[in-house]
Amino acid sequence: MVMNTLENCGGYLLLENSMREAAHTIATNIACLKEDFNVLIICGLHSKTLAEHITLESYAVGAYPYLWVFDDAVYLKQAKIPPENAIRVLPKHVRSLLLNSDLIIWLSQFGDLRKLSKNVKNAMFSFWDSVDEAIRTKPRLYVNLLSAACVENMEIDYEKYLQSFVNAVNVDYEKIREIGTFIASKLHGKSVVHVYDSKGTDLTFSIKNRPIGIEAGTLEDCFSSGKECAVDVPGGEVYVTPIETSANGVLVVDEFRDYKIQNLELRFREGKVENFKAERGSEVFRKLLDKAEGDKDRIAELGIGINYGVRLTGYRIYDEKALGTAHIAIGNNVHLGGTNKASIHWDFVLHSPTIEVDDTPLMKKGKIMTA
Repeated sequence: MVMNTLENCGGYLLLENSMREAAHTIATNIACLKEDFNVLIICGLHSKTLAEHITLESYAVGAYPYLWVFDDAVYLKQAKIPPENAIRVLPKHVRSLLLNSDLIIWLSQFGDLRKLSKNVKNAMFSFWDSVDEAIRTKPRLYVNLLSAACVENMEIDYEKYLQSFVNAVNVDYEKIREIGTFIASKLHGKSVVHVYDSKGTDLTFSIKNRPIGIEAGTLEDCFSSGKECAVDVPGGEVYVTPIETSANGVLVVDEFRDYKIQNLELRFREGKVENFKAERGSEVFRKLLDKAEGDKDRIAELGIGINYGVRLTGYRIYDEKALGTAHIAIGNNVHLGGTNKASIHWDFVLHSPTIEVDDTPLMKKGKIMTA
């Protein structure tokens, strides 16, 4: 339906050109591709157009790309489904491909899993978890370009979502780095953070002696210093792991749209979610939290978006990168330098918050304080 609308409006050509421009930015400015790189590009059918353009851009810089297109619908095309144990196995020849790649550009590969059985989906997730584990030492981009089915299931307009993606990718990454460096300088060496907003959030925690990270949106730091070797696309945030036992107060978020949860309120005591409630989806959230393992209900991260090109869509993976937003996470934070080990990492996005660091304003109603 969406593609027909684009075609009827003459928008399909515009989309094609936008994807070509985004692919050039991804290959040259974000992936920082170099001559003779062995590049593995993973995608789904819905993201194949962008992946093809990235492949061509890779050739243009003298790299050697290989395009791996995944189609989850193949499991619906035959009467006899392969055994689950066979689906979840990462074959040796595929592992060899992963290990011999210099860089991975991984576009969202799932189309619409709702028609697959739970067992097949779980086996498929297990397979892709093995893929992710195999490339953990590689420079990699995670390109968050969901299918129309996934986006519309979150009640987000797909055309606006695509435009938001393109706008957020085609930005000045030096400018993003400058913004990130400024914010990081205001957090470095500080102790107490106070986050609050008009929705009811009023949360304090300590970041004393915790390192400040900058995801400037590219792999430049990975190749120069070995840091930030896994980058989201679109990207751009400053992050820090709070002392895991330090958070006290309340966090209120408008929505956790992936699960259709609205007006969620989390109360923290000594770093842990003591109780919660939601206007809609409280029981859904309870079941998700009960199912999770480890330090699932402890504060994990403060993130501050620095990408001025992101337009809010309701998709939190984008929105958390937007300049003027902040996000508080619970769950795993080992990958960020913290001590929480958990099966989840959930980011809760705040729009236009106020942030004070050691009683000094850093952000006021979403605006970075430069003075």
